[in-house]
Amino acid sequence: MKEPAKPIEVNTHERKILRALQANGRISNAELAKKVGLSTTACWNHTKRLFDAGVIKGVHAHVDPNVLQQGTVVLIGVVLDRSTPESFAAFEAAARNLQQVLECWLVAGDVDYFLKIRVRDLPAFNHLHNTQIIALPGVRQVRTFFVLNEVKSGGLISI
Repeated sequence: MKEPAKPIEVNTHERKILRALQANGRISNAELAKKVGLSTTACWNHTKRLFDAGVIKGVHAHVDPNVLQQGTVVLIGVVLDRSTPESFAAFEAAARNLQQVLECWLVAGDVDYFLKIRVRDLPAFNHLHNTQIIALPGVRQVRTFFVLNEVKSGGLISI
């Protein structure tokens, strides 16, 4: 398991850089520097520090899932048959390998994990459920929630 990044203090310029990059990850360093009020060299140094420290984990394209026919969002609550570190590790490793799983959270409450997945439609979900979800290691129970409307998604971290 990968070690979590150590927390760091970010200064005012770095907060501005983070806000700008969250809004537009393709902005050039020159544009970014102008936007945050730094020289290009200083901006590059601050941005590199944020990458090196693990604050910025990557830059990604925001893809429209509907255009790619992946518009059905399903949240799945999973209850494992045992609550042991080994059971959790096995489940997490298998969940990471499922392409349709966008996010996986270990939670406190009535279920052990929540999975967020995207599929084409109900038949695609049914196939995924019957062939892969219930076959994940240690799964005792699955609770499925179909998202009717994505009110807000892909939110930005408030900095």
